Amino acid sequence: MLALAAALLIGAADFIGGTASRRASATRIAASAQLLGLIAIIPVVMWVGWERVGVADVGWSVASGVFVGLGLPLFYAAMTRGLISIVAPVTGMTGAAIPVIFALARGERPGSLALLGIITALVAIAMVSLIPGETTGAATALPLAVASGVLFGLFFVCLSLVHDEAGLWPVALSRVGSTICLAALALSTTRGLIPDRSVLRFVVAIALLEIVAGVALLKALLLGPVSVASVLASLYPVTTTILAATLLRERLGRLQLAAIALALGAIVLVSLG
Repeated sequence: MLALAAALLIGAADFIGGTASRRASATRIAASAQLLGLIAIIPVVMWVGWERVGVADVGWSVASGVFVGLGLPLFYAAMTRGLISIVAPVTGMTGAAIPVIFALARGERPGSLALLGIITALVAIAMVSLIPGETTGAATALPLAVASGVLFGLFFVCLSLVHDEAGLWPVALSRVGSTICLAALALSTTRGLIPDRSVLRFVVAIALLEIVAGVALLKALLLGPVSVASVLASLYPVTTTILAATLLRERLGRLQLAAIALALGAIVLVSLG
């Protein structure tokens, strides 16, 4: 449930980010959202408390944020060049595969139903990217989508390596890494960090959605098998695709509708497994 909650929230945040990036700099939007999220999470971290934050926890948390900081501009840029309903699933599929490979390599062995659910979810993420019709910008958008997916997959891996005694500090420290990375990139490529007023409301929404999603994702990765939690969280393209189809009128084909049904089936299989 925590991983699915993270998927819903991340999908909504990505849709807002991709839409806003068509109006202003993707890097500035991502950087300001990360900074605002960092400011918002600190009081929550202090209120929840923690037992111990080790050096390794700090390292893995900050590294996870750096991967996000590198991946978000590529992801938003891909969504400005191609259909959101293509880019998001490709990124999600790539991002889901990496932590699954990592988890299986280190000895995780999900139950047969859960494993079937993981495979079904990966197929669903792949199918939802096969949209018919317009392919404008796909030649440049898809490589960016794959690259961002690799970075997001490494984010999952790093965040799964922290200890639960650290409380919510991994979420905050991850934000430190992503904020520094994105702020440096924004200041070096644009005239400033704060985006135009026209997209500030989008930035606030992205920051709040990502903070809650980050907390849910951290708990999911620590409570359950990484292979299961990461795949369920990587179903966020379904949310993004549905929002794009509903609000932007991007056309869904039969394969995408079937993929959504498969995603729901994968959730049931993983839950039973």
